[in-house]
Amino acid sequence: MEPGSHYFNQVELLVRILPLVARQDCFALKGGTAINLFVRDLPRLSVDIDLTYLPVHLRDAALPEMDAALRALQLELEKLLPGVRVTGTALAGTRYYHKIVAQLDVIQVKIEVSPVMRGIVEPPILMETSAQTRQTFGYVKVPVVAFNDLYAGKLCAALSRQHPRDLFDVAILLRNEGLTDALLEVFLVYLACGNKPIAEMLAPIEYDLDRYFVDEFAGMTREPVSVAMLHQSRQQLITELNQRLTNTHKQFLLSLKRGEPEWGLLNRPGIEQLPAIQWKLHNIRNMSRQKHQAALARLEKVLYS
Repeated sequence: MEPGSHYFNQVELLVRILPLVARQDCFALKGGTAINLFVRDLPRLSVDIDLTYLPVHLRDAALPEMDAALRALQLELEKLLPGVRVTGTALAGTRYYHKIVAQLDVIQVKIEVSPVMRGIVEPPILMETSAQTRQTFGYVKVPVVAFNDLYAGKLCAALSRQHPRDLFDVAILLRNEGLTDALLEVFLVYLACGNKPIAEMLAPIEYDLDRYFVDEFAGMTREPVSVAMLHQSRQQLITELNQRLTNTHKQFLLSLKRGEPEWGLLNRPGIEQLPAIQWKLHNIRNMSRQKHQAALARLEKVLYS
């Protein structure tokens, strides 16, 4: 985490961008930047701006609204930050932006919003940068998704892609607050929203961490971190999650996999309206009978083995 390093310079630009992001009130900050610059006291640098689109709107309404907000942000960044140039990327098959990249000389910061994971479980919170972040990079106040939404998404990311950054963030969670009952419930919602099969998430194939450690993680943290520590974090996460799932949790996941979710098994009213869950159900209900039965059997085996 050395001043003048590429990662450090990215965070300097990112912190200049965040106040302009906060003007787009359809978004809230999530991911590693929310965790490390706001919730935690800068244990590592974070160089991307990941956003949640807050309204639970249908896709045909949501995509133009996301696009309009990102294009407005693009104009403001180029107008108010001298030297910054912004390029946008449209969602495949559409003309609607879901990502923009701000560049100042050789420094880039990606700003991205998921077009599928729209809406949240708990209300967002207006947060200030943590003390160490303020001292190092400056003061910013932005809407951030609630703690349980934030870490539910992070747990899913850690299980899905197993990137060293995600496993590092999870390690700090497990050492501090741990997997509380409330977080576990919201995690199940995010698990139900994901595009990967639930069985694959709860019993993932373990990826090689060395591949990304040197190129996309080393030099980001305040304290030294080894690959072995991240391996331990991954194993602890998988073990604790599976140990903490109650029979009620398991029955909810199985009901979802059957295509007939029992919403009452989770104490989270309104989750059935989340577009990502509805898309998951759409895909489940359109599986062939043979594939559906095989997937259901696999999930049951993972949950009860």
